[in-house]
Amino acid sequence: MKSLWLLDAAGVWTAPESELRRIIRETGHNPLMARSEAEFAQVFRFAMSDPPFIPRPMLGVMAQERIRNFALEQRIFDQIAADSVEARIAGNETPALIVWGDRDRALHVATAGILRKLLPRSQVVVMPGIGHLPMIERPRQSADDYLRFRRSLATRNPGELPHDRQI
Repeated sequence: MKSLWLLDAAGVWTAPESELRRIIRETGHNPLMARSEAEFAQVFRFAMSDPPFIPRPMLGVMAQERIRNFALEQRIFDQIAADSVEARIAGNETPALIVWGDRDRALHVATAGILRKLLPRSQVVVMPGIGHLPMIERPRQSADDYLRFRRSLATRNPGELPHDRQI
């Protein structure tokens, strides 16, 4: 059985302006990009509301990888920012679980509701106290929600819509 798992997904231009978009518009600076370890620490704080503990040496390795790939990440970000997916996904019948952190600063939480309307066989889960990366902030909960969603697809009548929830 095919399904989609959308975790704080980008590409919805009609969504309300997020803090990220406002900062980029006002300053030209993207707080999700890092050219130094200090900037990477700021990215980490910006992207997550409740980050997991990661030992300092591991953070350093993660930072160096992001710094090394800055140009590639900038190209990817620019491509994502230039492409609205709304027209292409409207009416897609693939069952979708849309997961969002209610403290996402990168993409406005209202985006989840817009996606819900575009995807008729979708369900929204909004995770309180979570930022842009629910799969890192709450990996167990994220995985359990998706597995529960997949199991529900096997027992649901075709066309029956799942219920949205905030957990």
